[in-house]
Amino acid sequence: MNDQADNEKAELRSKMRAMLSELDPADRHTASARACTRLIGLEAFKHASVVMLYMSIPTEVDTTLVAIRCFQRGKIVCVPKVDWKRREMSVVEVSSFDDRSIEVDDHGIRTPRGGRLVVPASIDLVVVPGLAFDTHGNRLGRGGGFYDRFLPRLRRAATTVGLAFDDQVVENVPAGEQDVKIDSLVTDRRVTRTRSSRSRR
Repeated sequence: MNDQADNEKAELRSKMRAMLSELDPADRHTASARACTRLIGLEAFKHASVVMLYMSIPTEVDTTLVAIRCFQRGKIVCVPKVDWKRREMSVVEVSSFDDRSIEVDDHGIRTPRGGRLVVPASIDLVVVPGLAFDTHGNRLGRGGGFYDRFLPRLRRAATTVGLAFDDQVVENVPAGEQDVKIDSLVTDRRVTRTRSSRSRR
């Protein structure tokens, strides 16, 4: 990435963080439920046996509703577990989103207390977080690069879906060669199949 692209990313991150922090909690809750309902309606979700969800922070679309539906339908649910020192992300199976199974780490991120490691190649559907998305499949993460390093480890048949509030959709997300595209984008207002399939750069 060149300096201009890095600056564009930093500016967009700042803008999106400010916008998300200003959302009314009641509106956020309603929009979150709508986005999750659209995700649950996807064919990719219905047919997935192993679903990877992110552990949402207060300003993100809350994935709890999706997790509950997964548990009800007998799907395997797995979530990220980050090794901050090594800057690596593994995936761990969970059977609940309650405090017995989930804790908050030193970075303020909800993370599984334990659980069985899940091989990326076994995952059918990955629900991907982000600060901003566009309809071309580009996403802007929080800057750690964890998902951009993780997604290429999935098998080709796996589906990646960005989950966000519609206000997080922008015309163009600045992207470099290391940035991995998503297959679909789901918001509280729409489902978009991106114009480009997931990149394996």
